[in-house]
Amino acid sequence: MIKGRHIVYGAGALATLYGVSYFLKLSRFSQELETVTKASIHKVTLQGIELQVDVTLKNPSGGSVRVKQPFVKMIYNDNTLASSQMQNVDIEVPKFSEVIMEPIKINIGFMTLATKVPALLKEYRDKGQISLLVKTITTINDKLPYTKTDNITLGSGKKA
Repeated sequence: MIKGRHIVYGAGALATLYGVSYFLKLSRFSQELETVTKASIHKVTLQGIELQVDVTLKNPSGGSVRVKQPFVKMIYNDNTLASSQMQNVDIEVPKFSEVIMEPIKINIGFMTLATKVPALLKEYRDKGQISLLVKTITTINDKLPYTKTDNITLGSGKKA
């Protein structure tokens, strides 16, 4: 009876040790994974503006990592201007490498711009460019959340 209890305790201790080791490894991946985000105006139509967001995932660690397709939010003065579509797609990033993702397209209608953030249109007319926050949100190995916020400037700098 005592031997059986020791085996159960030993198995529990090993499982706990493995679990803690796994989550520490994921935490390290979260700290080491790097995203490089670039945004640009892809096209302007009568309906609005189509932004293109290019994301590069960099993995400088010695283990491969699986990352969900990032969800991207465009933020102006603490207001969410637009966001990407959610996709349940896994992206494998091998050890010591980087992956350039397919461009993410985000449409912003002129009516949305005029009603939600008229200050953005004024800034663009006055300066010829706008400053946005681009928030990239994903999950590493279906377990660990990862978020990064970048400052992005759109426009040529020529007054409109």
